[in-house]
Formats: sequence, C-alpha cells, structure tokens
Amino acid sequence: MEVVYQSNLRCGNCLSKLKPYLDAEPTIKQWSSDLADPRKLVRVQLSSIAEKTRVLDLFHQAGFSAQELVTVKPDEKETSKFKLSSYRPLLLVVAYILGVTLFTEFAIGQFEWTRAMNHFMGFFFLGFAFFKLLNVTAFAEAFQTYDVVAKRWHGYALAYPFVELGLGILYLSQSFPLLANGVTIAVMGIGLVGVIAAVRNRKPIQCACLGTVFNLPMSVVTIVENSVMIAMAGGMLLM
Repeated sequence: MEVVYQSNLRCGNCLSKLKPYLDAEPTIKQWSSDLADPRKLVRVQLSSIAEKTRVLDLFHQAGFSAQELVTVKPDEKETSKFKLSSYRPLLLVVAYILGVTLFTEFAIGQFEWTRAMNHFMGFFFLGFAFFKLLNVTAFAEAFQTYDVVAKRWHGYALAYPFVELGLGILYLSQSFPLLANGVTIAVMGIGLVGVIAAVRNRKPIQCACLGTVFNLPMSVVTIVENSVMIAMAGGMLLM
C-alpha cells in the first residue's frame, strides 16, 4: 500500500533529519521524496493501512509535520488509473458549454462554424477561469505540481486564471483573433507538455483544470482536453 504525504520539509537538510526515522521503521517497505513539488511530497510503501498514522508520528519525532494526501491500495492501482465517473464534473461543464454554444447559434438563426468555435472557446475559457478564480492560491499550488512553467515561476501560476479570463473575452468579442489563437496555442501547448509528463510518470496528481473545487485525477482526459483546444485554435488561424 502506498501513501502520499504532504509535508513542511524545506530542503535536503530537512530530509536528512527525517531519513533515519523512516529508514528504521520496520513497517515501511520503502519511501521516496519529491522536494521539487511545492507540496514537498513523501511517498511511503507501508505493510498495512493501520500504519499510516505511525508515519505521521515519525514526522513529528523528527521535528516536522505532514498530512495524508492520498492512499493507493495494491488492489486499487490498476482500477484507479482511469474511471470515467471521476470526470463527471468536467464532462458536465464541457457539455454545458457545448449546449450554450449550440443554443447561441440557434438563437442567431444560422449556424456558422467560425462563430460557433469562437463562442465555444470563449465560454470554455470563461467557465474554466471561474472555477480557478474561486481560490487562485490553491489553484496555483496544484498547478505548480505539473506545469513546466509554473514550477519555475509562481507568478505564472497566479496569473493563469486571468489569462484564461482574457482569452474568453477575446473569443466572445471576436477581437484580435491572431492574438487569441496564438496565446491559446502557446499556453495550452505548454500545459500539454506538463500533463503528458505527469500522466507518463503515473503520479497521483490533481488536475487543476477546474481549480481545486473538484478532485479530478490527472489522466488522458486532460491530454485530450488540451489537444482539442490547440487543434481548434490552430484550425481558426487557418480559416
């Protein structure tokens, strides 16, 4: 059984203080750390679920604190890779955006692909920005766990919801199409790199596409989401 803990470790020196306690604990099969992650993760392989609190005691004895982030039991590792039900909030939001887009085109009286794509992408960015803006700080912390730019620049993570908000306004107003589509390709492309890396590493990372309101796991669904937006923006540049 693997348990992932979020800690207040700060550096390698802190880790060296904790190491003897974890190494000497017989119930711990193996452990690893990821101090590059803003949450300072420590992954521990335990012999039984009852020992989870024992790890917290070891952190305390070493002079640090931690909290359990996620637990993956051996029989759940395969089934937890992908569950469509886990993405119900995301699918509902996308369906809602698609419905509003179709309704808008119906209200206009004539379906036009370019305008419909502008509406869809505008509603998409406004909707996704809304969930991120509910707690920008929490979103930024989650975003930094996988985005290649946000890991190195905290300001980018904090600004990201506002970038999406601006893109939504540009698409709905159909202003500066080259700028809107160019920024979309760049931003979503950068995000796609981090998402692919996270999925390939199979780390238990929360997808922050809807902020931290919903606990969405990172998977191929996020890859598809980013890829579709890049393809749509690229297609609109060619129109």
